Amino acid sequence: MDFRVHFKRKRKRLLNLNKLEAFPICEYKGVFNGLAVEVVNTEQATIAALYDNGGYGKGSLSRGDPNSGNPAETLLLGLEEACLLAYFVEKLQISDQAGNQMSWTVFVQTALEYDPQFIYKLAAYLYLKSKNWIVKSGIKFGGDFLIYKQGPMHFHASFLVIVQSPSEETSSHFVAKNLKGVQRVAETSDKDVLLLSVKTTLDFNPLLATRETLASLAIEETVIRRFNYTFFVQSKQKQ
Repeated sequence: MDFRVHFKRKRKRLLNLNKLEAFPICEYKGVFNGLAVEVVNTEQATIAALYDNGGYGKGSLSRGDPNSGNPAETLLLGLEEACLLAYFVEKLQISDQAGNQMSWTVFVQTALEYDPQFIYKLAAYLYLKSKNWIVKSGIKFGGDFLIYKQGPMHFHASFLVIVQSPSEETSSHFVAKNLKGVQRVAETSDKDVLLLSVKTTLDFNPLLATRETLASLAIEETVIRRFNYTFFVQSKQKQ
């Protein structure tokens, strides 16, 4: 059976799509509040531009893009996207709540305290960004990420992404039970499930991970889709 990615365009879309950039062109400052990295507006850089250029974060007072009109609204970045902007693109400076700038090592260790699977999710996030996907949180659908073509302002999500760490690969319980439940949720909103399995080397230690050692991790893709016999027959008849 041939696999085709669903790209379902939204009715409302921006007219200046070609003017948007994949990465921010201004520098931002953010504070790690324990759950996310909070970014505020400055004279040179607005949080709306950061959301529009690459689809990063969500408005603290809005459902998605920061459009509440409240000048006190901030942009909340997920740990993975904040890490990309700060330590790979170098357009974000992250500080703790005491005002101390966080280095790569400090940020990674702090993020691992909040989410022990952070390094594996970061590897999956970087992999998806390298494929030109716009990546958003998938928590409301029971997954790790949602991925979009050109962003949620233009298209509905094509995939609900599940990141499988090396420790989870030995557990058939996750694949047999949890994955079926996630697949059901994804189907109700016309999405497929993309399972990303992270493969590590024997000496890989998440606590000692660097930007260089992340390159040693391999990502294996598996698309989970229930076989639809009626659709299969109809598609073959059209050929």
